[in-house]
Amino acid sequence: MTPPLPEPTATAAPRRRGLLFWSLCTLAVFYAIYPASNWLAARQARRHDFITPWDALIPLVPEFIWVYFSFFLFILLPIWLVDAGGIDALGRRQVLATVLCGLVFALFPANLAFERVLPEAEPYRSIFGLMFAVDAPHNLLPSLHIVYTVATGLALCTAQWRRGRRWLCAVLVLWGLAICASTMLVHQHHVLDVVTAVALVAVLQWAVRSSPPS
Repeated sequence: MTPPLPEPTATAAPRRRGLLFWSLCTLAVFYAIYPASNWLAARQARRHDFITPWDALIPLVPEFIWVYFSFFLFILLPIWLVDAGGIDALGRRQVLATVLCGLVFALFPANLAFERVLPEAEPYRSIFGLMFAVDAPHNLLPSLHIVYTVATGLALCTAQWRRGRRWLCAVLVLWGLAICASTMLVHQHHVLDVVTAVALVAVLQWAVRSSPPS
């Protein structure tokens, strides 16, 4: 068994700066595109239904909202677990993905197949009520929630696999899969939203290469 490689502390500062820079870039592009495309979609007379027969089989499981929100912790993990070169590539992929998804959202505004029903029990009723109020259900395919999760998960596992941390990669994969499932189990996305998001990440992994760790 190959022992884990030691992580040089000298790379911590550039890594944090890189993640901060690309996080700000992604947020800037996201907030320039996502609300505007959702606003426009809500006013379109014609929207698209990207629905499969499998979507009707997906139950609403309100408890999965915690897994859904754990996404915000998941995407911070590169601060500690990805080298500076990997963070740079991840940032470029996320910015490009946000632009591409924004174009799809604008050209193909979608309808949510699931009826937006508030759960009976608290705190889920309040949480879902707030979520429904702030996010119109039209920016669906590809799911940016999935794009960011899968892209981040691949960057994390690539960096940790090199260090021999197979167990950590397994944990990260399971966590990422749970987040992906949660987008459907809280009825925020459909099967095709997930599939197209994964396909987009695969293309970006090929198109935007990371530099080898120094």
